[in-house]
Parts: sequence; C-alpha cells; structure tokens
Amino acid sequence: MHKISDYTIIQVKATQPKEIIDYGIRMAGAPLEWREVTGRGVRVGIIDTGIDLIHRDLSANIADAVSFVSDSPQDDNGHGTHVAGIIGARKNGFGVVGMAPECSLYIAKAFDKHGNGEFSAIKKSLEWMIRKRVQIVNMSFSSEESSEGYEEILQAAINHGITLICAAGNEGSKRRNTIGFPGKFPQTIAVTAVDPNRKSTAFSSVGYESELCAAGVDIVSTYPGNSYAKLSGTSMATPIISGAAALMQAKGMYRYRRFLSPKEVRFLLHLYTEDLGGKGWDPYYGYGLFSFGRLNQSDFV
Repeated sequence: MHKISDYTIIQVKATQPKEIIDYGIRMAGAPLEWREVTGRGVRVGIIDTGIDLIHRDLSANIADAVSFVSDSPQDDNGHGTHVAGIIGARKNGFGVVGMAPECSLYIAKAFDKHGNGEFSAIKKSLEWMIRKRVQIVNMSFSSEESSEGYEEILQAAINHGITLICAAGNEGSKRRNTIGFPGKFPQTIAVTAVDPNRKSTAFSSVGYESELCAAGVDIVSTYPGNSYAKLSGTSMATPIISGAAALMQAKGMYRYRRFLSPKEVRFLLHLYTEDLGGKGWDPYYGYGLFSFGRLNQSDFV
C-alpha cells in the first residue's frame, strides 16, 4: 500500500482576492525566470489524489485528467489540488501563482479520499503519462515497501524522456535512512524539505538517496472548493522542483528548440543548488537548496 506523503494542514481560506507568490516559490527564484519562460508548452504529469477540476487558479491549465481509483479525477482529499497549484497555478491577478504558471497539467488520480493507493494504479498512471508524452511527473507519495515491476515502469518513463521527481517522505531522521519508494530508486529525484530559514525540518525523511531540497513548511496553494490552504510536508517541496524542471524544459525549447533529456534536467537541477549543511552532498539537504538565483540567465547550458 502506498500513501500520499503525510502532510499538515495549517489553515484553509475560502478566498484569496489578492494574488500572492508563496515564499517557497520566491526561494526557488521562479519569478526571475518568468521574464523569459513560464512553462508554456511543457506537459507536467501529477500522480496524486486528483484535482479540483473547476478551481479558478487551475482549470485553464488542466490539459487532461483521468482516474484509476474512481469514476472521476475530481479531488476528494485536497492533497492533489494543493500539489497542482504549487506547480501550475495560473498567474491571473488573484489567488496564488505556481512555479510554472502556464504549463499544461496532466492529472492521474491514483489515490483515494483517504490518501491510499495501490501500485497497480500508480503503474497505470505512469503508462498513461507515457502515452500523453509528458516531460515531467510529480510523485508526492512514498511507501516503505517496493513492488514488483516498479523499476521497470520508472525506467520506461525515463526512456520516453520523462523526468521523475518524488517526495522523500515524512518519516523524519529517526533512522539512518528513511526515504521511501519510489524516491529510493535511481530513476527518480528525491526531494527533502526545509523551513523558511532554510533548515532541515524534523519531519523530512533523510538518507542516501536525498538529492535536492526545497521549501516545505507552511506552503500556500490551491485547495478544493476554489479555496486555498497552507500545508507542510515533503509533498509540498517536491512540486517546487517539478515546477523548476518545467521552466527548464520551457527554456530548452525557447533556446534550443528541443526538450531536455532527464539526464540534462537532473544536471541542471544540481547546478542551480546552494550547498546547505555539511560541505557537499549530505543526507539532509542532498546537493542543496534549489534556486534559479544561483546562476545568471546567461549561464543556462
């Protein structure tokens, strides 16, 4: 059994009349990139609890949605809608703004209203993403146990040019290595969470597979019912990296007239990091905190 990475709801607001850019998105330097690219033309897949199909900050960016656990991809949990907003909430003068506000969202509902999901639904979701030719898949969920066929379907996605970005999990650092699957697999990029002070959180899983970190505490994003919520978890840090990858893909198309390979995206994500914690890689921050501000625009390769 897989579960969406546990998260904490801090606050739910019925409206957000004034447009805001969450601190996590600013910390990642996304507004710097919007002068050149906004994610237009990039397909981002999200495997989660679905999405609020009529949310005013999301509906314009939803290209397709499917459910492998119910009759409708409509989100009856909230997690998937929040994740989607961090990646692709539209910049429209109200509500919130996502990392890649003009990307195309492809939603696969693989988790029920309780946040539970079977590997069979995840596998079908990845197969659907491959058919839809997405460039990135966000997976804000984890499990302590693997499943037969997991690496094979992940590798198939990589072979089709898909960058796979996963939550490390929220098991804390009580053991030497607490990162769950699929974040443990080498095909994926495992994301840990930091707080507004860029310190590792008590809840974030850590381990040898830790690769990057992003803000994951009190992140404001979309929520079902045309509302907004402030949530915490590695589930919130992961879509910041997915959104960053979408902007990189948009820049690849803009500058080189092609999409980047998963290997190239991974290299660039590492390049745009600020080393935190111990010098070099460490199990808490990975290679560091992602931020477009680390390099000048001309340094993109």
